[in-house]
Amino acid sequence: MGQVIEPVDMDLPALIRRKKQEMIQLGLVFGLTNPMTLECSQQLDNLLNQLQQGKLY
Repeated sequence: MGQVIEPVDMDLPALIRRKKQEMIQLGLVFGLTNPMTLECSQQLDNLLNQLQQGKLY
């Protein structure tokens, strides 16, 4: 856990799916308010924002 997923490895929707699964696992193991879960959630938010911004242009 905590590994950086490089954008060159896969497309943005696939990155989002992987990050979502990672966040779910962290939440189940460590709880929803754990700093690792919250950091992962913020990373997922950033990916979702990137996807949304790409759709606007």
